[in-house]
Amino acid sequence: MERATSLQTQNAAENLERCRRGDLSAFRSLVEEFQGYAFTLAFRVLCNEEEAKDVVQESFIRVWSNISRYDPAVKFTTWMYSIVIHLCYDSLRSKKRRGAAGLGDLDPSLLSSLSAGDNPERLYSNKELAAVIAALTEKLPPKQKIVFVLRDLQELSVHEVSDILHISQGSVKANLVYARKFLREQLTPFIAD
Repeated sequence: MERATSLQTQNAAENLERCRRGDLSAFRSLVEEFQGYAFTLAFRVLCNEEEAKDVVQESFIRVWSNISRYDPAVKFTTWMYSIVIHLCYDSLRSKKRRGAAGLGDLDPSLLSSLSAGDNPERLYSNKELAAVIAALTEKLPPKQKIVFVLRDLQELSVHEVSDILHISQGSVKANLVYARKFLREQLTPFIAD
């Protein structure tokens, strides 16, 4: 597995260098290699497939447009995630202005099913709980939502989240604490015995 990852990293580095020289076939390879990661991230933040696809498309347009400014000392995924997150953040702010869907738009039977006394491990893997958490994250301020998604759903380190968002590690931790506290407070009535 480590060897495959090493080869992938080497291949990505070669493709990045070829992209910097204007090679469209290398860019196509880069897109094919990383679009799944970009889509997963965008979808987890936006909870909307069409919006996520739009963000991914715009992200790769920006990657191509700014490839000459890419610093090879920075991991490509960190740079790419920064672009994806920036576009997601813009979309979330726009969605807030339009009035996003929230917990009130969920099927009430989903919420009542959470209080059925299931153990926490089973609930965590439940699709119903995932739907509730997704709806609840819509109520978080954009920065808290993005930090929560990157850290808890994408399982990135605090350091990686800090690099992607260009904020201090302390700010990452503070936003994460507030996001988790809000989610826990909202979920407690439904999973308490």
